[in-house]
Amino acid sequence: MAEEKKLDISKRYSIEIQNINNKLQQLEDGRIYDLTNAQMDGYLSTNIGQLKEMIADLLYKIEYGEDSRKEELGKNMGGIKL
Repeated sequence: MAEEKKLDISKRYSIEIQNINNKLQQLEDGRIYDLTNAQMDGYLSTNIGQLKEMIADLLYKIEYGEDSRKEELGKNMGGIKL
């Protein structure tokens, strides 16, 4: 018998996880200034720094039970469930 999840992190923190996935996809696609010469892509070191920050932020929220971005947005929009 499969155990029931205590906390569905992928659902609760879906925005944070999607942001990390998007950044990884950009890197995988070679979307870095070092290769494209497009400033909007940012340098590889900048992208890696942003990715580290995103992961640290997500882990902090999980470890300390802080609201996800989706929950924060819902509260700011008058309790609308996203």
